[in-house]
Amino acid sequence: MLRRFTASAAVGTGLVLALTGCLGGGEEKAAGGGGGDAKLTASQALGQAAEKAGQVDTFAAQIDMNTPTPQGAVQMKMALQAKLRPEVAMNMKVDSMKMASQQVPGYEMVMNEKAAYMKMPALSQANGGKPWTRFSLDQLGATAGMNMQELIGQARQQSPAEQTKMLTASKDAKNLGTENVGGVETTHYKGTLPVSEALGKLEGEARAAAEKAFQQLGAQTINFDVWVDKDGLPRKHVSVFDTNSGRSTTTALYSDYGKPVQVTEPPAAEVGTVKLPNS
Repeated sequence: MLRRFTASAAVGTGLVLALTGCLGGGEEKAAGGGGGDAKLTASQALGQAAEKAGQVDTFAAQIDMNTPTPQGAVQMKMALQAKLRPEVAMNMKVDSMKMASQQVPGYEMVMNEKAAYMKMPALSQANGGKPWTRFSLDQLGATAGMNMQELIGQARQQSPAEQTKMLTASKDAKNLGTENVGGVETTHYKGTLPVSEALGKLEGEARAAAEKAFQQLGAQTINFDVWVDKDGLPRKHVSVFDTNSGRSTTTALYSDYGKPVQVTEPPAAEVGTVKLPNS
């Protein structure tokens, strides 16, 4: 039971990060002015947004995901604060999550390039009553069936840039005009693109992680909406695609670009360890 809860949490977190562009790196160069510049085509504006987002060191995101998989539906909501440089570190808070009909309690996670610290009642019961449990990335990756070391290593320039960069492969992206998102004036872009062409915009482990996720889901075409502010930064992104098991919808709201993010490991006195079977 303990291993299943931990694996579900790790897999769900990894899937969300992979499909929302929160794992990966790189930038795409594009010329032009702000996100609402009428002189830019929709594709150019999206390329510029990818470039701008690739330059930020910190951001926050609210992510809502509902994705069917062969093992069952993944439903989760996550609040994320990320620091990208000089070292990658994240604070994550996940609401109660459902994965393959298994209800997983909400949890908190602090992750850096060395380890992940999870705050989950089931883990606390197993580690002697400590509120936090430490996992090396190798241990967590073995439990989740993914290479967390490679993913976190490629996240040095992690940002909403990766997701926006993929959208520049769209041949039918269009400008739908200005809209307000969370009190910020934005320009709304909409389009579709084949998954194969979207993946062609990524490199290295960023591409490998996304490619693996899309292959497992059986997705062929992405339908997207993205809202870009006057500074050329993405503020909201919605992606919808059909999988072998049904329709997937992911919504990400981005904010707090460039604002200070403090990611601190829990005090040693509050951290325990557990031995997970087969990890």
